[in-house]
Amino acid sequence: MEDDVSIIMSKLMEKGYTEAEIKEKIRLKKEASMFNLTTKGILSIIASEEGIVLSGREDLKIESLKEGMKDVNVLGRVTRKYAPKEFTRDDGSQGVVLNLTIMDKTGEIAVVFWDENAVRCSETVNKGDILKIIAGQVKGGIKGPQLYISTKSKIIVNPENVDPSLLPENFTFKSLKYERTNISDLNSGDKFKEIRGTIAKLYSVFFYDGCPTCFRKMDAAQKGFCKHCKQEVVSTKVAILDLGIDDSTGYIRTSFFKDKAEKILGVGADQVHDGIKNYLEKGFNFKNAGEAYLSDNHFGLLGKEIVVSGNVAESEYVGNVFQAHNIYEIDLEEEIEKVIELIGREIQ
Repeated sequence: MEDDVSIIMSKLMEKGYTEAEIKEKIRLKKEASMFNLTTKGILSIIASEEGIVLSGREDLKIESLKEGMKDVNVLGRVTRKYAPKEFTRDDGSQGVVLNLTIMDKTGEIAVVFWDENAVRCSETVNKGDILKIIAGQVKGGIKGPQLYISTKSKIIVNPENVDPSLLPENFTFKSLKYERTNISDLNSGDKFKEIRGTIAKLYSVFFYDGCPTCFRKMDAAQKGFCKHCKQEVVSTKVAILDLGIDDSTGYIRTSFFKDKAEKILGVGADQVHDGIKNYLEKGFNFKNAGEAYLSDNHFGLLGKEIVVSGNVAESEYVGNVFQAHNIYEIDLEEEIEKVIELIGREIQ
């Protein structure tokens, strides 16, 4: 059976390339690549750009990705990119992890880069870029599947000959999947909704020790080993913030997780941890410590107007909860356009 290198070489020659021309393309690609790729990896990139698809290696839709899938090929546009985070492994070596999100017209997924790949991605990949991911691995995360970039994975940034109908345009990121809805019209189970409202209540903020990759809770018994990612990690502080949002049609408790909580509070999870720890040392219980920390340090959030997108889940204790995916500052021009669009629909 022919290997992938032989098959791609044959197909390129069928397209009219000489062996010398192919070797020159390989050389130029290696020089331009952000990753240290093998000849096989470079040929996979060239094949993709030339429209050559090997049997069983077609691009998958993001909505079809399931935990446990290996060697998957995916095409998506970068919608969010987070800063790389450094950590220390148990053996004392330094590591780096970087997360970003890509989207096609069927859904979105978090992509996880490690070490040298994380550094290169941080320096060369930007929001709005198109990524062609070859041989990624799908693992579970607290918010669903995540696509891991392994040592055998290949990345093409802004590949040639991409069908634009497969991907969202840059300007559609925010509105592609989220529908502006009055809080009074929200129901348990609603997905991809967007609300605009005022922060009317500060409930509490708390934290836990989580895996820096999947962000699932880790306890002392795990001793630095994430059973979900199946690897040694150094835990990180993960913050969860609960606020009440009112839009004059209704009111809903809203939960902000991890970076969303940090963005609202304007401080990192470590600072939240240190602040709550001070109240715990004064004799507060965990719940009351979070409430007191918010009241004393972030009282100014009350009355602030924000736009939040996310899903609605039902809690047996507090009823419906809006789970925030993204937070946006009020864009007056965009809000005016929404009002004009709404009036136009009502007139029709």
